[in-house]
Amino acid sequence: MSMSVEILRCGAAALDRATLNANIAKVAGGLEQLGVSQGDRVALLLKNSIAFVEISLAIGRLGAFPVPINWHFAAAEIDMLLKDCDPAAIFVHEDLSASLPPDWTRSERAIVVGGDDAPSPYASWRDASRPFTGPDRPAPGSIVYTSGTTGRPKGVRRFPPTPEQQSAMRGIRSSLYRMDANSRVLVPGPLYHAFPNQFAIHGVLTAEYTEIMPRFDAEEMLAIIQRERITSAALAPIMFVRLLRLPAETRQAYDLTSLRWALHAGGPCADDVKRAMIDWWGPIVAEYYGGTEVGALTLCSSAEWLDRPGTCGRPLEDVELRIVDGQGADVVRGQAGEIFGRLRSYPDFTYHNDPVKRAEVGLGELVSLGDVGYQDEEGYLFLCDRARDMVVSGGVNIYPAEVEKALFALPGVADCAAFGIPDPEFGETIVAFVVGDDLDTDQLRKRLREAIAGYKVPKLIRQVETLQRDASGKLRKHVLRERFLAMAGAPAG
Repeated sequence: MSMSVEILRCGAAALDRATLNANIAKVAGGLEQLGVSQGDRVALLLKNSIAFVEISLAIGRLGAFPVPINWHFAAAEIDMLLKDCDPAAIFVHEDLSASLPPDWTRSERAIVVGGDDAPSPYASWRDASRPFTGPDRPAPGSIVYTSGTTGRPKGVRRFPPTPEQQSAMRGIRSSLYRMDANSRVLVPGPLYHAFPNQFAIHGVLTAEYTEIMPRFDAEEMLAIIQRERITSAALAPIMFVRLLRLPAETRQAYDLTSLRWALHAGGPCADDVKRAMIDWWGPIVAEYYGGTEVGALTLCSSAEWLDRPGTCGRPLEDVELRIVDGQGADVVRGQAGEIFGRLRSYPDFTYHNDPVKRAEVGLGELVSLGDVGYQDEEGYLFLCDRARDMVVSGGVNIYPAEVEKALFALPGVADCAAFGIPDPEFGETIVAFVVGDDLDTDQLRKRLREAIAGYKVPKLIRQVETLQRDASGKLRKHVLRERFLAMAGAPAG
């Protein structure tokens, strides 16, 4: 009698391949019985869990779209996203169910998920469902909502891939993630973000073993790498910061020699942090530049970064990359411009219910992520700034226009401006200026937490008499940023 072998773990819960496949078939069958079909959306308001993986893969078998929702969002933000994606069903963790709109809390299409180690309505529903027997439809991937470059969250909906595109995407991800049938994979980040989501799903489909952390803990991550002999991990710069804060004796207590690839994305990484990680882990730290809309565009190894500090690498083999001026003309090497790119093997996308916004970010077949940068003579890409003010804090996109809208809604706020400043832990943090009479900035922050997610609330709000605007009335964000840093006694770099 053969023993089952764990291939997926999250916290105390683990599954072997046969059980995982059986659960996926049952969930797909249950969704089909609810009427979910190709092209439908199914929302996931879930924390990191095995259920998240089961459900995502089951939805894909039907040719439908999983829609992972950031469970840190305020109830009003979740309501907005649900209205936009119009899901045929929603899965929600029990302790998050209070965030659902009233119509959904009463719906039989809202399936409540308990802890991985306890009975729940989800497990009962799944196990009572007739397994789906196929045929499988092309899995279109998740609709991930991103504020991207234009503020209001938009759902990136990719067109169904052809068999050739599916095969090409699997190959690209296996190469980028350094995964094969012998890999042992660790995902410490939240599955509602595109990078850890794709890394986890690809790991489950490809690798020998995948472990998803319920939530990131620096020392626990080191313990998992040692215990499970992890070979590939998906990281964000903020995780590096917290790993480096561990006492030296703690960092040295774990055997990390199994780790062969530590790939990071999700915002800027300070040079000293990256250098310290390479010194500690060796030349296995790599990063890619890209986004939800386009996937990975460039890749940079440790050796390349050490040779050219600050670069995010050269374009991948299947990538077309252009850097253009304000008129859409290519700039010369070494000159900064807006970055447009596309991974040719990826199916094209649109923004769900918003094709106009999709057209706005396009340049022919290429797409802008709103970043400004340049390529050196050998084609290495360097980022300079964001063309449209988006703040990336701890790997999370925060769009200042959304914060400003919430500020303007508060009594007494006559004018405001939100923008990012450097932060040693998060890469960037969002702050704000406000104009008004007798404003209590602590109360403003408290009121904001009722309207938007906590991580979007400015870390500091300062009251001023006026805000600098240009002749057309637009806020001069770079001037305001320098002014804020001068007031704080910090350098503007």
